[in-house]
Amino acid sequence: MKEELKRLIRNYLNVNGFDISKAEDLIEEYESEQTFTELKDGSFEMITGNTYGEVSNWLHKKGIN
Repeated sequence: MKEELKRLIRNYLNVNGFDISKAEDLIEEYESEQTFTELKDGSFEMITGNTYGEVSNWLHKKGIN
């Protein structure tokens, strides 16, 4: 997952008064719902859910608003 999307989740929790310690769990949950592809160098890239809008929508669906 892109670092800016991880920051988005952390900032979203912080701004809305939620427990920031839950951020890593939410990041893991979000990543588990996405599709990844393996790159030639053996690393993985998330190919779904990698936009600000998709993360924001997911947070709202989770009831974190």
